[in-house]
Amino acid sequence: MQQEAWWGRSLQLCWRVSVVAVILFVLGWFAYQGIADSYEFHWDKALRFASRYHSGLVMTLQVSAVAAVGATVLGLLIALGRLSPWVLVRDLAGLYIHTIRNLPFIVVMLIFFFGLRKGVGLDSVTVFGHTFEAPFVWGSITLALYEASYMAEIIRAGIQSVRSEQMEAARSLGMTYLQAMRYVILPQAITVIIPPSTGIFIGMVKESALLSIIGLPELTRTAVDLFAPVRRPYTFEFYLILAGYYLMIVVPMSFLSQWLEGRLGSESRLGEEAARGI
Repeated sequence: MQQEAWWGRSLQLCWRVSVVAVILFVLGWFAYQGIADSYEFHWDKALRFASRYHSGLVMTLQVSAVAAVGATVLGLLIALGRLSPWVLVRDLAGLYIHTIRNLPFIVVMLIFFFGLRKGVGLDSVTVFGHTFEAPFVWGSITLALYEASYMAEIIRAGIQSVRSEQMEAARSLGMTYLQAMRYVILPQAITVIIPPSTGIFIGMVKESALLSIIGLPELTRTAVDLFAPVRRPYTFEFYLILAGYYLMIVVPMSFLSQWLEGRLGSESRLGEEAARGI
């Protein structure tokens, strides 16, 4: 029964995606034709620079992946701090979250890159023989620290979704607070944490475009550099290609997020029903 329901939801999702894709294609085609009446496209010339976009794509994925790992680890620590039995730790974690979340990402990025970087004196990092320059290093750090404030709240909500009796039972067996979190609470909370976390990772990919301001050669910087030096007349094409690359990354992640939400959500409900004896 559960397998049939899963297939039914998957087929329904595929049908909805197909219909939306056809509608968007038709609307996009009419918009394209309307623009083409007053603008001469030069796709043959613009596509000659496709290899430059490939390198920008790699950089975007690299900085997003590093930031995602950092944000997840730091977000877990902050979430545990928010749930700590010590008031001072809870207050410090809450202060971090509310401070970072009330600042625009671009402001935090500029403070870190043009301020903290000079104070620390860290301009490059070498890992396994590969040197990462300042824009990558500080871009990853800033993105991770910023998104960690959102990850922390997602993780905290996931932990709090687990019944308090689970923690009490673990502690009664002699486990410490951290052991109970690691072996009992977090394995159950993961089904609640994963779906919204994919939304955070999508946000990281999109926010990485702002790192072009500090000189990181990611996708957006690539498109700007292609246009800026010689003021080529086919700027529109460069930015349409740029939008296509971002859609190529983000759309599959969005579908994955929806699928995980339905899949893990149903499993979580079945687990609750089994625990209650339904």
